[in-house]
Amino acid sequence: MQQSMRCSRGSVINNAMRLGLKTIVYATSLLCPAPSTSAFSSTSTSTRTFAQERHQNASFTGESASSSLAHLASSPERFAASLNMTIEQVDEAINARRLASTTLNEQLIAIEEDNKEKLTAAEIGRRKHQMICQHRFNHFRNAFVCKMCWTFTPICVCHLFDQRGEGDADSDNRAPLPQGVEKLIVWTHHDEYGRTSNTGSLLPLGLQQTEILMKGLLEHEQIMNEILCRKDVTPVVLWPDKKGKRASTTIADLKQKIAETSSNSQNESNNYGGIVLISIEGTWNTARKMVNKLPPHVLRLDLSEEIRLNFTAPEMNEGIFIDNNVAAASIAAARKNAQSPSAPSLLSPLRRQGKGAKQDCVSTLEATIVALLALGLSVDEAAFMINCARTKVKRIQEYTGKTYPRD
Repeated sequence: MQQSMRCSRGSVINNAMRLGLKTIVYATSLLCPAPSTSAFSSTSTSTRTFAQERHQNASFTGESASSSLAHLASSPERFAASLNMTIEQVDEAINARRLASTTLNEQLIAIEEDNKEKLTAAEIGRRKHQMICQHRFNHFRNAFVCKMCWTFTPICVCHLFDQRGEGDADSDNRAPLPQGVEKLIVWTHHDEYGRTSNTGSLLPLGLQQTEILMKGLLEHEQIMNEILCRKDVTPVVLWPDKKGKRASTTIADLKQKIAETSSNSQNESNNYGGIVLISIEGTWNTARKMVNKLPPHVLRLDLSEEIRLNFTAPEMNEGIFIDNNVAAASIAAARKNAQSPSAPSLLSPLRRQGKGAKQDCVSTLEATIVALLALGLSVDEAAFMINCARTKVKRIQEYTGKTYPRD
């Protein structure tokens, strides 16, 4: 059963070809990055409700809650039903996203041809980058991806957060950030924005005062600049300073600063706002470039020791980062190769380790939760976030058949 669900992009389309050209459109629409549409946006709320009911009932067309992509792509009717849309609405969404992509390409060509003698190449490149970022923000990578959790709509995980807590419907059931941490920013590369294998997208769903901002999007750049220019906060990026050329800090230093601020909180002259944590979302190469472009006063925080402890010691924070179903084999393999034994990142089944990544690299969500735990986030709240991320990864694996086993 598991093997049958591991279908590649090619096998999905090849199977769909036997069912006719129209089915191929449905197969590729879930796989190929493409913009969303107004038709889809207008039904996003009802679609998410449908996905919630589907997973709560753990039944859909007589199969498990996570129906595979191959199963849905083999029938336009099933595909549309999984989105809580009609076939006509799906067609409209597919056609609209094609038009949006075509329009963007035409605009990118036009801005270069119309301004090559008026503007420098750098300025033209900057404007084209802004257009691409705005397009990604407006239309996402795919028309059929939830705009909240960045998961394929039929396997949306938003309901995991909606069901949390016992308060009334209007209350904020998200966990507060630790004392002394004013805000958490997920600073995201445009190519990572809306990617289904992304984990940072779940942070605003489970944590208060948390925001995803896209680098290159003008309105988000303005928000980021305003925060970084504030004199009453301490911006800290979760990224090590290996060369020792930038201002850096440690968990111990941050905890001491929080304690000192708390003890002086009744002093009217104390106008200190708190710590602003910045998590970087992107590939290793793009993330490194994004960090290097931050102002020099942004402190760098090296979490390598905290990550090592949390991913190697089961007794650390109740072992919430160690998935017993996969950790044993990974640790055994590491010892066999004379490496430091470490449980794998929860994202490792969906992402290949990119160039420059180490064997013990973890996802943005995991690194952020490690930092928040060290600063005072409860183990229960942290475990909830980790479990939600594991659920998302598992559903995407089953849905797409995509997996990258760790060596």
